[in-house]
Amino acid sequence: MKKAGLMLVAFLAVAAVLGFVVSRPFGSSDASGGGDTAARAPSADVALGVAEAGGADGERGSATDAGATLAATGAAVSELPGLPALGQAVVKNGDISVEVRKGTFAQAFDEASLVAGKYGGYVESSSMAGAEARSGSLIVRIPSDRFDAAMSDLRALGTVTGESISGQVVTQDFIDLEARLRTWETQEAVLLGLMEDADSVDTTLRIQRELQDVQFRIEQIKGELRVLEDRTALATIHLSMVETGVPIALEQEPSDTRPSLAEAWQKALDGFLGVAYATVVGLGYLVPITVLGLVAWFGYRRVSRRVQPQTPSAAA
Repeated sequence: MKKAGLMLVAFLAVAAVLGFVVSRPFGSSDASGGGDTAARAPSADVALGVAEAGGADGERGSATDAGATLAATGAAVSELPGLPALGQAVVKNGDISVEVRKGTFAQAFDEASLVAGKYGGYVESSSMAGAEARSGSLIVRIPSDRFDAAMSDLRALGTVTGESISGQVVTQDFIDLEARLRTWETQEAVLLGLMEDADSVDTTLRIQRELQDVQFRIEQIKGELRVLEDRTALATIHLSMVETGVPIALEQEPSDTRPSLAEAWQKALDGFLGVAYATVVGLGYLVPITVLGLVAWFGYRRVSRRVQPQTPSAAA
């Protein structure tokens, strides 16, 4: 009985180890490949709908191939409408901290707010702190070509205690989005042509479903382009202003750093479920392998028993 119990424990341990080994590659494969599958699925569906709807004429097929080639190679990108010149699509961000003289915070803060309107921008958000508003912050959006002038005006408000400027080139993002948009628009044109030639209600409904998905993709990419255009057209400046003599509030660490029993219980439960999951997965592989091994072993024993009695007579 004790031997059987030890064998069972060893069997479950092997199953747990096998489950950990087997389940990890599958999870990582799903996680890494999920995005590509989702992105490619509509194209495959569109191709299936085109094939089952009876195909299209040569002009539509060549248009689809041209769109796919454009997306894959980026050819003729300079001819895409609305695309900024290479090297000029830059997202500008500025962060500046200014200390003003005592008693002048309100006036300096108002002047900082007027800088946005002076250069054709706007105040995105503002906040003040202190009993008499002696410190505050301001986020302004300024046309990118007036960014340097606006930063110069903000520096003149007081003593600069900190400053950082960053620029992110997003020209490749424009290229990718424009190429994807052109491809989906080509797919849309193909589906619209197929819908006109459809000769049954079922075919029309299937093409319409594909068309709705393609049009959703088009609107999604156009939205991303609008956001990217806004980020490049308007620079963002974050201004922190404080009056001389105002203490800077430091972030305090939470006083209670003792471990939580509820957190420990949750981690223990997660660990138990993880081991149980791996064990069940391992059993799914180990049980059929063990059964096949036992069948092979019993078969071998049976055959060997039949062969042994015949050996002496054969020698005689």
